[in-house]
Amino acid sequence: MNMSRFWQALGALICSVTILTGCINIPTSGPVIEGERIDGGGSEQIIRVIARPPSTGMSPGEIVAGFVQASASFENDHSVAREYLTPETAAIWNPATGTRVYEGNLALSAQGGTTTEGSTSVQLQAAEAGSISAQGRYQVSAAAREINIGFRLTQVSGEWRIASPPSGLLLSRADIDRAYRSFNVYFLDPSFSTLVPDPRMIPLDGPGVATSLMRALLTGPTDWLAPAVRTGFPDGTTLTVESVPVIDGIARIDLDPLARLTDDATRAVMSAQMVWTLGQVSTISDIEITAGGQLWQVPGASSPQPRGSWPTYDPNAMPPDTVAYLVSGTRVARLLTNGPVSVPGGAGLGEPPLSGLAITLQGDRVAGLDEKTRLWSGPMVQGEDLTEIGSGPGQSRPSFGRGEDVWALDANGVLQRTTPDGIATEVPVEGLPDRVEIDSVALSRDGTRIALVTRRGPRAILFIAVVVQREGIRIVTNPVRAESRLTEFVDVAWFQDDLLVAIASEGAAKPTLYEIDLARGTIRDLGSPDNPVRVAAAPGRSILVGTEDGRIFSPLAGTWELAANGRSPAYPGS
Repeated sequence: MNMSRFWQALGALICSVTILTGCINIPTSGPVIEGERIDGGGSEQIIRVIARPPSTGMSPGEIVAGFVQASASFENDHSVAREYLTPETAAIWNPATGTRVYEGNLALSAQGGTTTEGSTSVQLQAAEAGSISAQGRYQVSAAAREINIGFRLTQVSGEWRIASPPSGLLLSRADIDRAYRSFNVYFLDPSFSTLVPDPRMIPLDGPGVATSLMRALLTGPTDWLAPAVRTGFPDGTTLTVESVPVIDGIARIDLDPLARLTDDATRAVMSAQMVWTLGQVSTISDIEITAGGQLWQVPGASSPQPRGSWPTYDPNAMPPDTVAYLVSGTRVARLLTNGPVSVPGGAGLGEPPLSGLAITLQGDRVAGLDEKTRLWSGPMVQGEDLTEIGSGPGQSRPSFGRGEDVWALDANGVLQRTTPDGIATEVPVEGLPDRVEIDSVALSRDGTRIALVTRRGPRAILFIAVVVQREGIRIVTNPVRAESRLTEFVDVAWFQDDLLVAIASEGAAKPTLYEIDLARGTIRDLGSPDNPVRVAAAPGRSILVGTEDGRIFSPLAGTWELAANGRSPAYPGS
């Protein structure tokens, strides 16, 4: 078969193949930021790859190119891709060990001639976008990181076959967008009061999504998140049958008989984890739970349990009547439908005037910076004054997260956690690359993760790390890149449990607002009013952007509408 015809047979799945001197380039489509955000729970439709087996007379480079493209088909455990391997290698190749993701062109070049033993090698090069671990966690790669893989080929009955493929899969970003969806597997914060998402990339052309999610839930959190969360499932809990069938919208989970030994409180959190994890699947309306074939009773819960059950564990729940806050003139105010209304206490009197506001999740305390960037905090109660809790200029914008302790960088760039009575404790930050300095922080509303805006030379990098308790001390550890395209950050806020919004820029472009999907490592340009300097976001609430000239805007039908005159917008939990 002519090689050009071979690739044309893949239709829209492959752009082209160009044969150069000793090199094959396989283009892939589109930039990462284009298009709408893919919602893991919104569509589980499969777009299948029509993988083609090797044809007679293919060169070593064509065999490697065919193998990479056929790897995008998950049918029968990548059976077509295995046809490009020697029989011995095909029997032991394990695509489930993880996935490396490339974007742009794949370059394949022959490495010398054929040996007397009838073997040769081909070198593959590509720009690395990220990787998916065996647990399903997507990890963004550093900018300009490359994939370099050597393939050794040998002849089998006169045809070239691969004897040494890489462990796991090598897929393009387009393959990932087509074949995978992101879902959250839910665990619990250390107090067992709220769910925490553990994003996973699930291939749709494999076991049922419900089965994959339930297996992931029972296996436990990813290595990255594990130190920061808890689970209600006793160690060793399994499924009686290794599948979760979905019949007439009801997902049927049969846990092993040991699950009957759990107490009522444990059953409640286990139920919340199962309902919230499986409830993302669009075809599931209810979850029926049994243990060893017997009804697994949960006090106060029906059977089956509707997908909307356990709202008190909702990781995106906000207190009733949550509103935004801002600085109006010199006073901290609530942003109501009829305009800003000053809060009670010293903050509402503008004593001192604040900027860079943070509000507790319950909306009862405020923190902020004065004109000399000294840190102040206090209750929003009539007659109560603000207290200076960060002496000396140079504090970073504060953050509360779930509690009442203020998290901020001190004048020396050291992360501090300060209690309401003014006791400051250093929070060690582990695992950042050498010569990286932290510019600002934003604690998640569940208190288990923290966004770190860092700087190394001229480039700013956004990391997400976990907050753990170690020997009675809070520690920030396991920082990973949130994305790889943005080069400057003005402000960052938590939008939802798995989404950030940031005022940032790419290269020499002007700052604008981006949505950052932590599950997929992608960004989406949301646009912004001119000269944005502060962003506020919260689940179910309109994003607010403060501008340099003292105005606050919110998005409306593709434009930005003036919401109020003022500065430093903030939502509770920021």
